[in-house]
Amino acid sequence: MTARARVYSNMMKVALSLLIALLISAVTLGVLMSLPASVWTDWRPATCLQRGCFCEAPNPHSPIRQTANTVSSLGYLFSGTLAITSSKNARRFSRGHAAIFGVSSLLIGVGSAFYHASLTFSGQFFDVLGMFMLATLMLVYAFERIWDLRFAATVGLYLAIVLFLSLLQISLPDTRRFVFALALIIALFFEARYLKQQTPIIDVNKLRLGIILLAVAYLIWILDNARIVCFETSPIQGHALWHLLGAASVCLLYQYYSSEIKQRA
Repeated sequence: MTARARVYSNMMKVALSLLIALLISAVTLGVLMSLPASVWTDWRPATCLQRGCFCEAPNPHSPIRQTANTVSSLGYLFSGTLAITSSKNARRFSRGHAAIFGVSSLLIGVGSAFYHASLTFSGQFFDVLGMFMLATLMLVYAFERIWDLRFAATVGLYLAIVLFLSLLQISLPDTRRFVFALALIIALFFEARYLKQQTPIIDVNKLRLGIILLAVAYLIWILDNARIVCFETSPIQGHALWHLLGAASVCLLYQYYSSEIKQRA
């Protein structure tokens, strides 16, 4: 395949991923908007409601309680569809890995949209579940490459950790942010160990840029959550920027993983 043909093929994959993501976004928002405004009244409320769920003021007259935070959540759908539609078995990051990555990213997007639209405990669970799934994949994928695990062993370990974290979120919901941050830090530690030990052919700059974006996003998250920078009725919300920068970071993470060349033993 010529360089021009490869560029055209990649552009078509990106366009297809974007189209699918927009369609899922439209369906998600359409379903939410079709609900009555009182639909969430009898649901168990999210734990954040005791002190305020980020800066954006909830709208009790709409089935989408936080518009900006809900819509921006759907940015994660692009990285999910990109992973699912663009994966290649010729790469180290196989179609099986990409499928798990894609589903995790899709769940972050839809789960976060559900969370901010409803401000319910169920929405909170699915929002954090997607984050746990992605962080867990990062961890077990590093394990797989460091210790040369079979894909089946990786999947088994992945499911066991996700199940444990899900039960922890239900029983101790206030630990969810700390646990996610800890899982992410541990995953990055083992990823760095893999890079140092194996020196793979991989685009490390994508990972570095993704970490920088995530760090900036987290700073914005803190300012919004602590209401240091807060305009409750503004269409531009700090937490929405956290979503968009986080989605860009996840997209870079996929590009990092998919850039690794499968080397012969």
